[in-house]
Amino acid sequence: MPDAISPTDSIRRSNLYRVSAGLGAQWVEVNGFACPASFGDVPVEAQGAAQLGIADLTALPRAGYKGWDMAGWTAGQGVDLPEPNQARAQADGTLACRLSGGELLLLSDDGGASATIDKLADAWTKEGAVCFPVPRSDTNARIAITGTSVPHMMAKMCGIDLRAHRFANHAIVQTSVARMNAILIRNDRGDTYALDMVLDSASIVYMWECLTDAMAEFDGRAIGLEAVRALAG
Repeated sequence: MPDAISPTDSIRRSNLYRVSAGLGAQWVEVNGFACPASFGDVPVEAQGAAQLGIADLTALPRAGYKGWDMAGWTAGQGVDLPEPNQARAQADGTLACRLSGGELLLLSDDGGASATIDKLADAWTKEGAVCFPVPRSDTNARIAITGTSVPHMMAKMCGIDLRAHRFANHAIVQTSVARMNAILIRNDRGDTYALDMVLDSASIVYMWECLTDAMAEFDGRAIGLEAVRALAG
């Protein structure tokens, strides 16, 4: 991990940074963002995260492409595309999340780098474009929700059955969570059930409050990037 920083040392930071700072976050710089690395004791956080934890992963790279031949163009750039409403890990760890026949969301792995995202950004041009970039890095936030209690906690806010035997790893659903539109991607960390939630960046404080309220009865806790990485081994 890089040396600890203050969130105001970085030009870019999640809209949740004041909430995270109030919880005692220790910060690192990732992708030009201030990212909560931990909230104290990482092994204790990781242990709690196996039961129920939430982490602000807005600092991690993400991108999107949409258009009539998104599939043809991205496949031509070497992306191994899944079927719609499915995600597939790429060789560099990037998660290719196909939201529809013509729309792709790309999420970096927890390491904070993505050769796939960088390659597509370098390759795309306006001339002859058959798809266009969606500015996910600027318009969306990303939250990881981890642990065995996730499906039970999410049932309080979401009408989709997210239990492990009904919602397979790398399945995607675009739905309402706490009356807000969100993309949910099952993205297990090691043997631990986990969801990645992608939502409008302006709504992350509201969503975080809803999640922390819903998780209280399950003894859930805020976790940092280091604990998420520890779950994945």
